[in-house]
Amino acid sequence: MNTIFIKNMVCDRCIMVVQNELEKLGLDAKNIKLGEVILSKEITSLEKENLSKTLEP
Repeated sequence: MNTIFIKNMVCDRCIMVVQNELEKLGLDAKNIKLGEVILSKEITSLEKENLSKTLEP
């Protein structure tokens, strides 16, 4: 498993947006809560970079 920490997640809507973006990138999240995402598998550096670019804006 891989845990990713995300800053500035402050509400349930943030969780929904992150979940939607993960699905678009083809990443499977086991658990999403404010500030933290637990993925079902390790992600590659390219997947991590794509996720960062998606979530930064």
